[in-house]
Parts: sequence; C-alpha cells; structure tokens
Amino acid sequence: MTKTKKEYSAEISDKVIAMMKLFIGKDLTEFPVPCLTKWLGGTIIEVTRGVIELEIKTNRSMTNPAGYLHGGTQCAMIDDAMGWDCATLGYEHQFLSTNLNVDYLGTARAGDTVRVRAYIYREGSTLLHVVGEIRKGDTVIAKSQSNVYISGKPVDYKNLVGSFGRM
Repeated sequence: MTKTKKEYSAEISDKVIAMMKLFIGKDLTEFPVPCLTKWLGGTIIEVTRGVIELEIKTNRSMTNPAGYLHGGTQCAMIDDAMGWDCATLGYEHQFLSTNLNVDYLGTARAGDTVRVRAYIYREGSTLLHVVGEIRKGDTVIAKSQSNVYISGKPVDYKNLVGSFGRM
C-alpha cells in the first residue's frame, strides 16, 4: 500500500483564516454554520495557520450538578478548537480524529471566562498531531492531544468560505 502525501492549498488556508478573522471579537453564537461552535459561543482571539485561540464565557448549561465546568464540555471546547485549527491548514480533505486524550487539571464555574487554544504540533503526510489547552486566567485547567487523520474525502471549503461574502 502506497501512502500519498496530502497537499495543502495556501489559497484555501488564507481564505479560511480570513473568514475566521471576520469573527475576531464577535459572538460565535451568531456563527452562520450550524455546529457546536454556536452552542459554545465565545469569540475568536487569534487565528493563524495552525493556531487558534478562543475565549468562552461559561454558563450553567456547561456545568455538572455541582456547578463546575463539566469535563465533557471541556473536551468539547478543545475538540471544537482543534477542528477549526485543522481547517486553517488549507487541506482539501476532511479530517478524522483517531483519538483525543484530555487531562483535567482544574476547573471553572458558571460565569468564568476561559481561553481555549489549539495548535498543530506536528504536520505529517497523513496524520496531524494537535495539542490544546484550556486556561482560566494563568492556570491551565485542561490539556489535551489528538491525532487527526487527513482523509481522502473532499471537503468543500470554497462554498463555506464563499457564503461569507468576498474574501
């Protein structure tokens, strides 16, 4: 079986990043694509090829019965950021997570603001290694890593990006 390197498009990467930059400082609950991002809300703080940082104000629906930020919500925050981070790379293929490991090191409560950051640690020919973390202030409350397969299935970023107007 021969492995072929999946090539990325600098043009697609630039357009996806430009689209994301339209949302810097804006409420992601208004994001026009129906996805987890709309429910999590927050705002994009930084986005470049291979790096994204979001700020999210937690709410009661994100917590466990004791009022602490639920581990599943933390995992969802990191996974969502990692997905958007992969999209900044400009590949014309879908990404499939092969694993996601999360270490829960602290917590937050409803009303706290957290920062979620994801970055590409290693970009291989068919596999990405993505790292993420959640911070409350200067304290890391969760850190994670994931291996993401660059599939052979096409993704239509051109239509997604085109729906946001001229880039």
